[in-house]
Amino acid sequence: MERIVLITLLFIGGVSLNSNAQCVKGNCFNGNGTWKFANGDKYEGQWVDSQMHGYGKYEFSNGDRYNGDFHDNKRDGTGTYVWKDKGIYKGQWKEDKREGSGTFKWKNSATYIGFWKDDQIIDMDVNTVTDTQKRPTFGN
Repeated sequence: MERIVLITLLFIGGVSLNSNAQCVKGNCFNGNGTWKFANGDKYEGQWVDSQMHGYGKYEFSNGDRYNGDFHDNKRDGTGTYVWKDKGIYKGQWKEDKREGSGTFKWKNSATYIGFWKDDQIIDMDVNTVTDTQKRPTFGN
C-alpha cells in the first residue's frame, strides 16, 4: 500500500512540475505545432516523434531568437540566431553549435564571414565599416 501511495505522489508531482509546458497550437507530436515551455521560451515549427525536427522558430524568454533547421531538438542545418543586444549569426549549425560557414555581425557593424568549429571562430579576420573602428571582441 505504501508503495502505491509513493508512486502516486511521484506521478502527481511530476505532472505538476511540467504543467506550465504545453502544446498551445497544432500537432506537437508529428506535424506543425507551437509549444510553450515552462521557462517562457516558445517553439513554433515542425515536430517528429515529439522532437523539434525540421524548420522552426524558437523564441527565448530573454529576447533572443532562432529561425532555422532543427534535428532531434537541436539547432542543426542552416539558421539565423539573433541576440537581443549583441549581434546576428547566419550560417550552419551542428548539434546546437555553430559549425561550418557563417556570418556574424556585431552590434557595432563589424562583420566576420568565415568558418566556425565547435561554436568558435576558426580564425579572426574582421571587416569593419571604417578603418577607425576597433577590432570587436567576441562575447555572445
